Amino acid sequence: MPAVPAPPARLLLSAVVLGCAACASPSRPPLETAADSLAYAVAEGAGGAEAWDALPALAFDWAVVVDSAERMRAHHLWDKAGDRTRVEWPVGADSVVVAVFSPSTFDPEAPAGQAAMNGAALGGAALDERLVEAHRRHVNDGYWLLAPLKTLDPGVRRAVGADGQTLQLSFDGVGLTPGDQYAIETEPGTRSMTAWSYVLEGDTARSRWVWLDPAEVETPAGPLRLATKKVKDGDGTAILTEPRAVADLDETAFTDLQPRGEL
Repeated sequence: MPAVPAPPARLLLSAVVLGCAACASPSRPPLETAADSLAYAVAEGAGGAEAWDALPALAFDWAVVVDSAERMRAHHLWDKAGDRTRVEWPVGADSVVVAVFSPSTFDPEAPAGQAAMNGAALGGAALDERLVEAHRRHVNDGYWLLAPLKTLDPGVRRAVGADGQTLQLSFDGVGLTPGDQYAIETEPGTRSMTAWSYVLEGDTARSRWVWLDPAEVETPAGPLRLATKKVKDGDGTAILTEPRAVADLDETAFTDLQPRGEL
């Protein structure tokens, strides 16, 4: 895994389609197996589906820290109720791209939305390229933040590990790379998520990250509890996922594509 910014390719996971699976209230399967029950407990440990569904909007940052130095940071403003998201991230040494699109209907083969670089509107192939990149950021960065709430999503295959405490996930044709495989480690008793390991599609190496420093995000149906720091075994690389509830959406954030930083 490269320890470089903008963004490290092997940190770009894409197991679930956050766009459509999280904008509305998805149908959830009955709890028919031990794996289903463990998946439900993992989601409840993060606040549960009811709280997630009740959250109208969410802002969060996704950052990479290597050797105690922050290498890159992306900013997200997700209007879940209105099915639109704004993604802002650095490109190269001194440029920033901002993109706005509808996550539930986004089609990478025919990308729709708006994007700008350093405030200048993009068009044509450059627009398409940046919209596809923004969509990958939305899926990837959101999964690093929300994985415990996605365990019962449609298309997710679940199994219980040999230790009885690990939830193994694979995917039935959903997501950008459905060949990814994950193992979610849980705390005995509460079943809250404590770490994950994964093997990405087309790879054989397994990486493990410990999930730390939970923060509460208030919703109309109770708080979500989401880890804000993930630390990689072996080299200490960290992913920061820093969520913030949004009480009042700033409508201009979806029309004015000048870089703003944290929203």
